[in-house]
Amino acid sequence: MERRLVHGILIVLTLVALAGGIAALGYRRTRPGGPIASLNEVRARARARRFDEARSLLAGYLQAHPGDRRGHLLMAQLATEPPNPAPELALGELRALRPETTQEAARLRFFEGKAQYQKGRYDLAEVSWREALRLDPLVPEAGWALLDLLDKEGRVEEAHRLGMHLHELEPDPRDRVRILLEVARLDIEKVAPGSQLPLFEPLVRQHPENAPLALVVGLALIRANRGESGLEILRDTLRRHPESPEIWDTWLTGLYEASEFDRLAAEFDHLPRTIAADPRFAKHEGRIAQNARDWARAVRAYRSAYALEPFDQGVLYRFWFVLRQAGETAEFARIDRVYARYKEAYLQLRGSYLEMDPAAGQTAARPDELGKRRGVYYEAITIPTLGLQPHPDLYRRLADLRERLGRTDEARAWHRLVLRDVPGDSVSLAALERLK
Repeated sequence: MERRLVHGILIVLTLVALAGGIAALGYRRTRPGGPIASLNEVRARARARRFDEARSLLAGYLQAHPGDRRGHLLMAQLATEPPNPAPELALGELRALRPETTQEAARLRFFEGKAQYQKGRYDLAEVSWREALRLDPLVPEAGWALLDLLDKEGRVEEAHRLGMHLHELEPDPRDRVRILLEVARLDIEKVAPGSQLPLFEPLVRQHPENAPLALVVGLALIRANRGESGLEILRDTLRRHPESPEIWDTWLTGLYEASEFDRLAAEFDHLPRTIAADPRFAKHEGRIAQNARDWARAVRAYRSAYALEPFDQGVLYRFWFVLRQAGETAEFARIDRVYARYKEAYLQLRGSYLEMDPAAGQTAARPDELGKRRGVYYEAITIPTLGLQPHPDLYRRLADLRERLGRTDEARAWHRLVLRDVPGDSVSLAALERLK
């Protein structure tokens, strides 16, 4: 995310420079103790990523021109840049600014979110970034920043929906492809509970009223073998929001993952009548029926759960399993083929090892995995011309893999990219008709 954010500030710097006017930006005079840098010079340092130096020059400029709002806006931006961000300084500058346009208001909210993120207030960062996108869906970098945060929190389905929304709106052809690849990555690189707890557990202890983060931490604790602590957080969150289907869904998931099967069945029977018919609870009914060896009920429940979430490998596997136990021969044969195609597609997309992005300073592969197969996703992200030159064969391949993995919205998006490059392509036209 950091490379994207640096690129974003360069875009914003250029926009503000144009808005401010060349004559004003070129202003420079001397003062006691030395010359005062112009905003042009400050921006030149920022473009060279010499952010500390740029901030120091800008501080001198603002001493001489305390009423220059362009200078205060620039300071707010620079104060969020590495290697030594000053988020409190950024927030102070931002609070004093009054945006003149909706687009500027969105940029201010983006930098506000960035400063909150650097303070560890991930809850407030999310609020700011969502508001930035509401004000201007194309505000530079806010969508990527929010997508990255949701990914770190393991809120995969929310990240998926956001990514598809960003893809639809994104005007840059390269970023349209990159966003789709990022959405696909969410399904093959799962966040580890051990990486979530240091980030989010202290915040949830201080602000238990933030339901989304409480759910993240509750499940992470359970998955890190701290089941009782995790269930306590989930139970407290449910008490705060007793009618929320999202929280009930996570509460029941937590009980299942903590192997509290009797409590799961008892709590399922206490679902509020206002939400009991929500299809997201079918998988929980399936788990309860499976544990009770009520195969007919389990089949009915998992059939509904799979129809709702065909991308969920756990649901698909359990549906496959209970069909076999129930002796549903014909349906089992069909789902057996679906499941085999799913597993093969997952392996093709991910490969037999995870190859991280070397440009981000990450190891390409562990020594014991060298020489093993690299997945289509990891092949695709190394192609510099994606989105800029036609790659219809790769797009069709990704569309096929995402369809087999139950992500039909992504499959449609990849086929539309094929048709952008090859209008009238019969395979993609037929696929879009089939996937309506």
